[in-house]
Amino acid sequence: MDDANMIPIVAILMPLFLVPTVMVLRQASRKREWQHRERMKAMEMGLPAPGAEAWSGRAAIAIGAAMPVAVFVVGWFANMTTHNDDVWVPVALVGGAGVLGGLRLAGKNIGSMIRPTPRPQPRPSAFARGTAKPPFDPDAYDAIARHG
Repeated sequence: MDDANMIPIVAILMPLFLVPTVMVLRQASRKREWQHRERMKAMEMGLPAPGAEAWSGRAAIAIGAAMPVAVFVVGWFANMTTHNDDVWVPVALVGGAGVLGGLRLAGKNIGSMIRPTPRPQPRPSAFARGTAKPPFDPDAYDAIARHG
């Protein structure tokens, strides 16, 4: 290909890559801003942050399902290498404890979805109630003007 044709071809193809890239970056920025506003509004209203409820469910799945499977895989490897059947007693105990822990976490997660715990309302400060001294001395700001 001739070098003289390269510059016009690159100039024509450049918007094909730049325009979609800029559009995707702008949309991602807007999405982050919308998520931030949503979280701030939820905090103002005393609600849990959106998306936070998924983590407790993932933790319950990880502890209740993934951990016992991993324990049994490690037990299987230990049994294959040592040819000792005594490996399965602790594997069964740890795997069972993982299943019970996962069930307990899942139960708490479902219980919190059915009846969410109310957040305590913040009490106004003593200064806002009018029973405390102001946080600054108003005369301290006029000291230089009076002596000046």
